[in-house]
Amino acid sequence: MNITAKTKILGILGYPIGHTVSPSMHNTAIKVLGLDMVYLPFEVKPSNLGEAVKGIRGLGMLGLNITIPHKITVVKFLDRISDEARLIGAVNVIVNKNGLLIGHNTDGKGYLASLKEEYGFTTKGKNIVILGAGGAARGIAAAIAREGARSITVANRTLSRGASLAKTFKSIFPHVRFEAISLNKDTIKAYLEDTHLLINTTPVGMKVNKDLKMPLSAMPKDAIVSDIVYAPMETLLLKKAAQLRLATHSGLGMLVHQGALSFKLWTGIDAPIEVMRKAALKALKMGGGR
Repeated sequence: MNITAKTKILGILGYPIGHTVSPSMHNTAIKVLGLDMVYLPFEVKPSNLGEAVKGIRGLGMLGLNITIPHKITVVKFLDRISDEARLIGAVNVIVNKNGLLIGHNTDGKGYLASLKEEYGFTTKGKNIVILGAGGAARGIAAAIAREGARSITVANRTLSRGASLAKTFKSIFPHVRFEAISLNKDTIKAYLEDTHLLINTTPVGMKVNKDLKMPLSAMPKDAIVSDIVYAPMETLLLKKAAQLRLATHSGLGMLVHQGALSFKLWTGIDAPIEVMRKAALKALKMGGGR
C-alpha cells in the first residue's frame, strides 16, 4: 500500500478497539478496487469523543465507522443525521460531505441482510427477543419492526433503559407489540417459549468465560439464537444453543453487510462483499478480533 499526502483516510472509532477486524476487511476491499485510501482503527475514550469527531473535518477524512460505546453519544457532535439514524437514536457511520459531518446507521439493514443470506429468515410476523438496549439493539429493533415483526421484547439489565426504547418504538411502529423486561433468566424464560429469534446485542460474548446464562432449553426447536459478537465467532451463548441443536447465527455476517453499506456511503461504490468476508475470516483466524 503506497500512502501519500493524497491518500484518503477512513477508519473505525471505539473504546476499546483492539478486537476489531474492520481494518483488514476494508483495506482488502480498497486494495482489490485499486482505491487511494486507507482504513485505520482509532481507540478513543468517551471523554475525548468530541475532539476526535472534530478531527474528521480537520484532517479531511472521508468518514468513520463508530462502535461501542460511542454509537449514541456521538450523535450530539454531528452536523446532521439521516432519517434512519434519527429514528434509531444511534450512529455507526459518519460521512464527511465537504466538511459537513453526517451520521447514518447501517446496523439494522446489515443484520437483516445477513440473517436472510444465511437462513432465508424474515422477521415478519415473528416474535423476537433482544438482549440489550444500546445503539446496536436500537438499530436492529428498528429494522425488525419495519419488516413487520409481531412482537419485540427488549431485555436489559437496567429496565428503565429498555422501557425507554420500547416506549419510543411503540409510538413509531404501532403494529408491533413492544415490551421491556429485566435481563435475568427467571424473567425471560416465559418469553423464550414463544420466541422465533433471540438476539444478543450486548458485548458479554467478547469476554472469555462470560455467559448471559439464558434458559435456551425453553425455546422452540426451530428457533434461531443470534449473537452480534463476531470475536469469538462462537460465543458461549452460541455454543450452548448448538448443544441444544438450535440454529445459530454469529455476528460476522452483520459485520460484513453493515461494512459494505458503510463503504458505499463513503465511496459511492458497491463493496466486494465476498472479498470483505474472506478478509474478516482470515483476520479472525490469525487472532484478530480479540
